[in-house]
Amino acid sequence: MKFNIEIRGFGQRVFYSYIEREVVREARETNRERYIEYIFHGADNNLHSAGEDLLESNRPVVYIIVNEKEKLRVSLNKINCEVKNYPAKKIFQPAVKNSLMYCFGYNEEYIHTYSFSDVEEIDIDKITARIIESEIPKTIENNVWMQKVIHIESMLYDGKEIKREEFLSRPLNVSLNPVIIDLE
Repeated sequence: MKFNIEIRGFGQRVFYSYIEREVVREARETNRERYIEYIFHGADNNLHSAGEDLLESNRPVVYIIVNEKEKLRVSLNKINCEVKNYPAKKIFQPAVKNSLMYCFGYNEEYIHTYSFSDVEEIDIDKITARIIESEIPKTIENNVWMQKVIHIESMLYDGKEIKREEFLSRPLNVSLNPVIIDLE
């Protein structure tokens, strides 16, 4: 029998690139208040954060779909979670040296869909979410931009990884203004 698992919630899409320290210093000398507007940066990487309060709230919802008529709804904090904590440097710039991180983003609604079919009936106690969590340092102006990035790495059923079918997201009307963060 085929089962789908959907995780629905609200999080952030974070875009980031690396900028040499000297470029930031020169921009700050040009205009102390609005220096970020003077910085050109390269190709963006992006990371989906499943929401800073993913594990502390009841907002992220897991739907276990047996068929079109049967949807079991549970809170993410009701299923097993394996949480790994990594330093932000390991997540964002493991091989980059002597650079600052230019970040911006927006809030989004998301749906992760996983499916599997090698069981006859589903046991909620056998579902595990693997989650990576990382604390985000303050900006170079010593302001808090985001406190954490939390990423849903994978889903397991009875110890076996479940295939991710798709990831969908819809931008919300809240943007995260550009900031510069020093991860070193």
